[in-house]
Amino acid sequence: MVSSPAEASRSPRLAWLVPAALVLVFVAAVAGVLLFARQAAESDAPPPAAGFVPPPGLAYVAFDVERNDGGVLRVVSGGGQQSTAMDVTPGADARVWLLEPAALEDLEAPLVVNVIAIPNEVRNFSIHLLAFAPADGTEVLDAEFVPLAGGFGGHETSRDVRERPVISGVVERFDGNIGYVKTEAGPATIEIDAGAPVRLLRGGTLSEVRPGDRVAFHRAADGSPDVSRGVVVLTNADPD
Repeated sequence: MVSSPAEASRSPRLAWLVPAALVLVFVAAVAGVLLFARQAAESDAPPPAAGFVPPPGLAYVAFDVERNDGGVLRVVSGGGQQSTAMDVTPGADARVWLLEPAALEDLEAPLVVNVIAIPNEVRNFSIHLLAFAPADGTEVLDAEFVPLAGGFGGHETSRDVRERPVISGVVERFDGNIGYVKTEAGPATIEIDAGAPVRLLRGGTLSEVRPGDRVAFHRAADGSPDVSRGVVVLTNADPD
């Protein structure tokens, strides 16, 4: 039988197309088997969660005062079996600020005020402390808080680290028991009822620090108390 020229030209091509197609099918099949095996070997468990990143540490450290031995403060942090005692020596020239109990009649505007509570979404605060300090007109209103003195807001002495100033500013005047406060967000008022937890800051000395007081220092880079920046003292803080 004699083939036509067209048939003769197609025959060699068909001769290699068929094996090539079979090879491609084989490779695809092998790849599918490998992919299936890899998926079968993988666990159905969800991927592990990313490592917990703790929030930044507090910028201060606070302690209960156990005793004052001539300017060497024996202080305790924590409670019960988790308590830790250490000695802190602020030095004879240390700056000391005392937050002492006060009444409405002791408050004379202008005053810095920090209303200290645990913040929440509905702004329904349980107020822990109304911390006041004399104002000298150089205060800069800030969204976080206006310092009472030495960079302290007054909340540093709290035993609950969630407590923060929820209202902070300068009391410009009082009308009865209502204080009119200039804040970074605008004017506000505070009502000081009888028995309110009012404290008024004054400069003091290290010799005035007593057992049962609560003290706070700014935190140094190594985590220790930075005595060079002073100490704020919540007097008569012993809950007993």
